[in-house]
Amino acid sequence: MKRKQFCGVVICLLLLGTNFNTQSRADTGSEKKIHYEPTWESLAQKDATPQWYEDAVLGFYFHWGAYSVPAIGCWGPHGMYNTDSWQYKRVKKLYGEPCKEWGYKDFIPLWKAEQWEPDEWARLFKEAGADFAGPCAEHHDGFALWDTKYDEWNSVDMGPGIDIVGKTMDAVRKQGLKTVITVHYWRTYVFFNPGRVLCPPGKDINNPAYTGLYGPIHEVKELFPNNYPGADWPLSYWRERVNKTKELIDNYRPDSIWFEIMDMGNPPDEMKREMLAYYFNAAQDWGEEVVITHKVRDLPESCSPLDLEVRVLDEPRRQKWQTDIQLGDSWAYTPNVGCKDADELVDLVVNNVSKNGLTLFSVAPKADGTIPEEQVEGLKELGEWMAINKPALYATVPASFVSVGGHDWKSDSMRFLRKKEYLYVVDLEEPSAPMVIEDVRAVPGSEIKILGNDESLEWRQDGDDVVIEELPEALPCDYAWSFKIQVQE
Repeated sequence: MKRKQFCGVVICLLLLGTNFNTQSRADTGSEKKIHYEPTWESLAQKDATPQWYEDAVLGFYFHWGAYSVPAIGCWGPHGMYNTDSWQYKRVKKLYGEPCKEWGYKDFIPLWKAEQWEPDEWARLFKEAGADFAGPCAEHHDGFALWDTKYDEWNSVDMGPGIDIVGKTMDAVRKQGLKTVITVHYWRTYVFFNPGRVLCPPGKDINNPAYTGLYGPIHEVKELFPNNYPGADWPLSYWRERVNKTKELIDNYRPDSIWFEIMDMGNPPDEMKREMLAYYFNAAQDWGEEVVITHKVRDLPESCSPLDLEVRVLDEPRRQKWQTDIQLGDSWAYTPNVGCKDADELVDLVVNNVSKNGLTLFSVAPKADGTIPEEQVEGLKELGEWMAINKPALYATVPASFVSVGGHDWKSDSMRFLRKKEYLYVVDLEEPSAPMVIEDVRAVPGSEIKILGNDESLEWRQDGDDVVIEELPEALPCDYAWSFKIQVQE
């Protein structure tokens, strides 16, 4: 984000009355119960970012569905009807020619999830350092992963025969984590457009018997649905999705919901407001603080923080934000999905927190319910680092937010975070002594430590700079080293 744009965002947030305490907001006790009306003015009364979300560092969710059977990725159901795509060629080679011999619907009976252990997944997420986790409840393929009364195309009545959302939420809560549900179903109406063009009348996508999965048969205006207007879509289509969202809220009580995506093919504005008011009122009845995140400009930031898919901000911003990104090279399982190396994962998490953001990683399970070994190993390595260094990130704010005794949020390879009277310095490059930390005045006689080692480091104040004279012979981790310094106000 350009500096001029960033300044504009901050000004807008101030005008909206964004409530932010630079030291992690104080506990204000029980929030006064109000009834939210389906108006933006009423919804703006909701604290957009509850304290647990302000404090959070890391979350996990997963893209898992019938598309995992042929390993074509979560956009594979769209691509498999495009004759130029690798997904079309893979499906044709392994299963039969799309439309004529095979359809996306035919993968659903093959999806068995026979080795799925939700408690093992949740434990892995917890060990990796997660603050929250949960399922992608429905992706653009329109197949619901819960026991919904609004749609026969769901994972209980077909495919695995499992309430994947329910079992995931139970497993995550057993680990003491907050929960997230993501819904991606706004694109469904146009997601299968290539098949509407490719398939003969009455075949597969153009067979009225399968409109529950593929959406209503309609005129194709544009194959790729990025900017496809939704104003002329049937209101019954939107009403079903509103009802399904309310069902998810009532049945599973998520701590957070991420809507991806409402900007393309928007539901009518009044339906957006209806869903948010329903969720906020329900959460008050539960006695829980909840958050809704959104992508692009789908919802006002007065009641919903921003999610940036794959992208990150260039500078800190006052309102908490998040990025969601693949753990490997694809959102869902493909033969070469891989995993980012642990150093890259750590740097991404640290950089985001230093700009007041959190990271939501997407895991890519195989159809049988196992997570690819390379992703399991990546999560374990991330967890080893988080076990040592998470105190430098959790419930901190960028040091530049602190008006007294503050610091810029970065300097070269160093990232600066504040928690009460402490400054945490996370160096993304391996430090060496003497280590100079500029523009920091430590409390005289206080201890400076590197996280993961109980020894006090020898240091001195050199004017406005702290100089750490010696470092442990063996550093406590392999990347991104964190230092805790009590600073003068």
